[in-house]
Amino acid sequence: MKSELPKDILFTYFAGNATALQKKLIEEWLSGPESLELYFEYLEEWEINRPQFLPDNEIAFEKFSQRIVDTDIEENDTEFYLSDIKTKKKNLNLNVWKWAAAAVVALGTGIFSKDLILFENYKTANGELKTIILNDSSRVTLNANSSLKVPRFDFVNASREVFLDGEAEFNVTHTVDNKQFIVHTTDDSEILVLGTEFVVYTRKKGTRVVLNKGKVQLSSAQESKPLTMKPGDQVTIYQNGKMELEKLTKTEVELQSVWKEHRMVFDHTKLGEVATKLNEIYGVDIEIKDKQTAERELTGSFKAENVDEILDVLSEMLDIDISHRENKVYFNPKPVDLF
Repeated sequence: MKSELPKDILFTYFAGNATALQKKLIEEWLSGPESLELYFEYLEEWEINRPQFLPDNEIAFEKFSQRIVDTDIEENDTEFYLSDIKTKKKNLNLNVWKWAAAAVVALGTGIFSKDLILFENYKTANGELKTIILNDSSRVTLNANSSLKVPRFDFVNASREVFLDGEAEFNVTHTVDNKQFIVHTTDDSEILVLGTEFVVYTRKKGTRVVLNKGKVQLSSAQESKPLTMKPGDQVTIYQNGKMELEKLTKTEVELQSVWKEHRMVFDHTKLGEVATKLNEIYGVDIEIKDKQTAERELTGSFKAENVDEILDVLSEMLDIDISHRENKVYFNPKPVDLF
């Protein structure tokens, strides 16, 4: 773990008076994400005691990006001052100022991308589940192989917007001022929330939203009129942007979240679709060359902590041959014993 950088060095940098050596120390210290969080804490402390003018974030970022492209300067001679991104605006906003300062550091050192500065990124690996408590106390449970981007700044004060790729259950906290909560999906659909519980699935096959409690307004990139969902509704958004609403039973709604228990439920599901689901959850690449095998159906509830457990169950239940070759899994009918 990296040693803590003296606070006075960062304060000197924030003031625009750091030496080349001090900048080098800051660059090395910022190579770990844990340092970035502490950096923001120090920056907020420094900024509270020294209010600055509100910067225009996009203009500042474009300005420094162009400066890097157009200017070929020796590293030790390069100096970026926070004063470079001051504008004529006179309203104070400490959260936005933190982003501007972070942008200066990121561009000056070449370590961080704009996306990393603006968003907190949460990801899950194969078979992994993760629960995230947001700044407004909303809870998000991520399914395996999923990611969620949450704004680092102004999440509570501004419109609450997050970006989901994969599958997650949301339990959104209602705010006294009815602050909107918006989930953006990979197909450019938007889920507008005012305090509710719902599950979102957004992968290559499309987007699906199931509402458990509350109220949701769903918009797609192709549909001009938003669709308002009620508890028990499931809406599927297809790749062409069309939305289809279906009413689910209470049991069917509850089944949408069984993955939180590492459980998979199939109801006359074709083996080809099962293979797709295993790829989404465990990242395993499955090939079924035999059409009759791919059309076989599976029904039941299966709990498995890893992909090998579920593959063993499939092999036994369906009496199929499952083999591993070159990082791929093959489903084949078992050879017929002629003797």
